[in-house]
Amino acid sequence: MILPNKLISFQDCILAKTVYILEKISDSDFSVIGLYEQVETHFEDLNEYMLALDVLYVLGKIKYNEGLQVIQYVEKN
Repeated sequence: MILPNKLISFQDCILAKTVYILEKISDSDFSVIGLYEQVETHFEDLNEYMLALDVLYVLGKIKYNEGLQVIQYVEKN
């Protein structure tokens, strides 16, 4: 579940887990698999991780650099 509700606590929702991704990519870029290896303990499975990436992409917090094949943090000034 993306957002918390009566059945899903905030700690277990996707929105809360996106923080672990943002903390890692704020300093350096990672490949999709490389980043998953860094944060996999915070996610139930690969599908949940990919959903978190989708949420961050839609919110404009990350982008995928096709040339370098890495996920990058989008800094807004």
